[in-house]
Amino acid sequence: MRVGCYIDGFNLYHAVDAFNDNTLKWTNMRSLAESYLRDGETLERVVFFTALNTWDKGKRGRHVNFVKAQESQGVEVVLSRFDKVNKHCFQHNRFCPLREEKQTDVALAIEALSDCYRLGLNRILLITADSDQVPMVKAVRSQFPDTSVYMIAPPKRLNVARELSQACSGFTELTAGRMRQHALPINIRGRGRFIAARPAIYGDRNTA
Repeated sequence: MRVGCYIDGFNLYHAVDAFNDNTLKWTNMRSLAESYLRDGETLERVVFFTALNTWDKGKRGRHVNFVKAQESQGVEVVLSRFDKVNKHCFQHNRFCPLREEKQTDVALAIEALSDCYRLGLNRILLITADSDQVPMVKAVRSQFPDTSVYMIAPPKRLNVARELSQACSGFTELTAGRMRQHALPINIRGRGRFIAARPAIYGDRNTA
């Protein structure tokens, strides 16, 4: 039984950030995905979708470091981009320049659906609470009736994922405890060279 795992990076990140526990930001996504496998299943791919910012050097550096850490564990990272947009701010009654992540949702949907054709997936693990993935889930279940889609909502996001959870074959909520069980090593090396290290602030557990 073939399984593919597809992770909406920012949907997961914002949930973790709201949890106020920086240790959760240093999670091994492949190990986490493997923890959801059933007997007889093999994990074909773990794909993490995200975008690198261009305006905050510190955050960008940590993000690049995180991407290298994931890739060292066998996670495939698909990068999109940020675009500048003007949106109306009701608080100040004016348009404000903002940055929006672009192409990630579409990239995830296309990758998951194409893998059903290419790899013959039997099950999809979908880590997101974003209802934008409902059309993809419906397409998979319509075109591949023997393929199930299992939604894993980021921590404390299950209650806002009702539409997506109803479209999926099954669902659960990722817990902080489970994420802590799959932490990346503090220092990551491979083939005799340094790859990545956990940022100091990712070792801070601010809340239980």
